[in-house]
Amino acid sequence: MDCQKINKRQQRRLPARQLGPPRPAADRPYRILDISRSGCSVESSSPLGSVDSSVPLELPVPTRVDKAVLRATIVWKGQGGKGKETTCYRYGLSFEEMDPASHQTLDRYLDFLHRDLHVEQLDQAWRKVKAPRRR
Repeated sequence: MDCQKINKRQQRRLPARQLGPPRPAADRPYRILDISRSGCSVESSSPLGSVDSSVPLELPVPTRVDKAVLRATIVWKGQGGKGKETTCYRYGLSFEEMDPASHQTLDRYLDFLHRDLHVEQLDQAWRKVKAPRRR
């Protein structure tokens, strides 16, 4: 399946990363690859569901009360891997309507990822400037 042809998200995709201490893989059977305001792509070692099914999605952010869980609909799925033993499943998820608290959590997470990416890009540019020039 050519994921590039069916990729419809209009918002900027940000590479996702875990905030706070890592959680056991059994707690979250997938890894978020990138995320935007309208959806995300995930990778999993086991199937999550079929296209058009609704799945819970836990954001990798620390919260004071509960886990930050959103509902998302699977809009596409694919399969990949390097050999017979490392099959992985990839999914494109579209966020369903969310309550104000969930929306605020998502917005804060995306704002953090955006700033983090910007700082990383500035750091890389600074390293290039400071690197000794070869003659």
